[in-house]
Amino acid sequence: MTTAYLSHHAPWGAYASFVLGTHGHGGGFAVSDVHAPEQSVYVGYRTGQQAVQLLPFLSAPLGLGELAYQANADGVARAAPEVRTVPEQELERRLGWASDEWRHGPLRLRLLSPFGEVPAPGQDDEALRLAVCPVVLAELELDNRHADEPATVLFALEGVTRPLSDTTGGQLLGSASGRLWGVAALPGAGIEEVQDFDVIGAAFGERRPRMRRLGNTGGVMLTVPPGETGRLVLALGTYQGGPVTSGLDTTFLYTRWFSGLEEVLDFGLKHAGHYRQLSDLRDEELRASGLSPERQFLLAHATHGYLANTQLMQRDDGRPLWVVNEGEYRMMNTLDLTIDQLFWELRYHPWTSANVLELFLERYAYTDEVKRGMERWPGGLSFTHDMGVANTFSPPGLSSYETENLSGCFSHMTFEQLTNWTLSAVVYGLLADPAWLEQHGDALEQCLTSLLARDLDHDGVMDVDSARTEGGAEITTYDSLDASLGQARGNLYLAVKTWATLVCLAHALQTLGRDGQAAAAQAARVARSVKAAFDERRGYIPALLEGGSDACIIPAIEGLLYPLLLGLQDTLSEQGPYRDLLLVLRRHLHTALQPGVCLDPQSGGWKLSSTSDNTWMSKIFLCQVVAEEVLGVQPDPRWDAAHVAWQQVGSAAHGPTDQVRSTDGADLGSRLYPRLVTAVLWLPRRQAALLPEPVQEAAR
Repeated sequence: MTTAYLSHHAPWGAYASFVLGTHGHGGGFAVSDVHAPEQSVYVGYRTGQQAVQLLPFLSAPLGLGELAYQANADGVARAAPEVRTVPEQELERRLGWASDEWRHGPLRLRLLSPFGEVPAPGQDDEALRLAVCPVVLAELELDNRHADEPATVLFALEGVTRPLSDTTGGQLLGSASGRLWGVAALPGAGIEEVQDFDVIGAAFGERRPRMRRLGNTGGVMLTVPPGETGRLVLALGTYQGGPVTSGLDTTFLYTRWFSGLEEVLDFGLKHAGHYRQLSDLRDEELRASGLSPERQFLLAHATHGYLANTQLMQRDDGRPLWVVNEGEYRMMNTLDLTIDQLFWELRYHPWTSANVLELFLERYAYTDEVKRGMERWPGGLSFTHDMGVANTFSPPGLSSYETENLSGCFSHMTFEQLTNWTLSAVVYGLLADPAWLEQHGDALEQCLTSLLARDLDHDGVMDVDSARTEGGAEITTYDSLDASLGQARGNLYLAVKTWATLVCLAHALQTLGRDGQAAAAQAARVARSVKAAFDERRGYIPALLEGGSDACIIPAIEGLLYPLLLGLQDTLSEQGPYRDLLLVLRRHLHTALQPGVCLDPQSGGWKLSSTSDNTWMSKIFLCQVVAEEVLGVQPDPRWDAAHVAWQQVGSAAHGPTDQVRSTDGADLGSRLYPRLVTAVLWLPRRQAALLPEPVQEAAR
């Protein structure tokens, strides 16, 4: 298994990460972004007088200045140390759920990015401070027990501007880049700061100054006596103070407790035991989960990417504001990602789901009309695709993505976002916060009115577009695919998702003591329309119910997930009211999972559409859960092996990647993405709940 793939190592809610993993391209800190800066990361060691062993994390080969003879103050030229870059085949790597570990000879490097349950603001300030501190840990161990000479280990980063000892009176050792990011250790035996143009020479060369403040590379080194194992614990932290967003002014919530970078680094080091214990707990939980090694990797890789995109802010009045950014695209709280990340958030911090849903209602909901040709009818409540981009909130009622007069990418997703908000609200409310659902009963009824208004011929399937599209047409979340999944009107995927929305909405309204009959009746119409569209000759339901695409698509089954999560057993029973729908979807999936249909004949991985090689990992994971738990499909280990290869080889240079080419996993878009945490659905779930423990009422 390859070791050369990019991963994030990020604290929760800081929208910042330490990026490392590819060989020859460097890494470093990404702040208010997830792209690797491709700065050199120096992790190296030397035992005795042997060559320096340097892990392959430089952005370019060592330059002449770093290998040439250096002149000391006495004018005597001294040879630079011999350096050997470790080849990939000598490296061992294991990505854990909250860790990433490399081994080479006597060296072990671990990066720890702990996560767990997070209380809502106002519930437990000390637990929240631990959760939001924008720091991860690096641990380096160097085994020098069998040597009779000292050994040295170095961790240094390109792009530093100052030593931390200057501002802390020596209480922290390390280097920082302005006030934005830094690496620090507590003082101890054998620990030294190092900063220079030539950090290799400064750390491993003959006697010379360790510190040149003009140098742009620096960090911490440790000298290990013979016969001992040395251990160096480092805090890798960031700090973004003051207003960070525009359009709606917010600051990071962690600024309540931390006034600057030095406080963050000091806190991280003094609480290193807590963070290590939490990381080990998560790693052991994944190892004991019963998941295959392939699924363990896919969930761990997805988790690292999700955490890197998270952002916990506070408004001027102190109210929290939660954002998950959309990977390389940087859009904020994209609603068709919100619904897929809901499963993760319900497990660890469900109050953030309520926070996003309420912000959509407050600022990004609108009432529109629907259109057919030049005719217009009242539409109803719906929601924008997103809340903005790149730390810039869009004006109320507008997204950064949606544009009129288009029928493909960048058009409006009005109907799909309506289903997304409705499903998210119902699932969150019923599983985590019934009181919240009660408070939003009127909004649920408005959503039902809007759903019904978009089906003019009363067959249950959306058949008119939002007037916001003007001369264009609505699309789905699958914006970059062909018509089999991209077009909203008459789309099979969206039809079954509509059915799920109506079924769950009817259940929620009835639970609240409201009238759910209209939703239930409309769900029955959708089910009849989908069943009637089954093509006996082909053995599946064509992707567009109105014609225009004969593709076979796997996401036809996606909607079955939501009644599964809510424990609506009658809905998913072969003796229940939707027996015929389940039967045709099972037959449909059987046809889809044939080589050359929706199994790629080259890689063996899943294709979402038989007519497109652009396949999306997050949706594959979700549909695998439905296939196995609802439709009785036995998983084939070769599928997961192919999906691992897509991440570790095909898209290795880009970190967690959602859109890949099904033949070889080459990245096609949605790089550095949070949505892949749909893989958390593989973990055991209590009946009718995702949560490992009962949650407290969300703070609002």
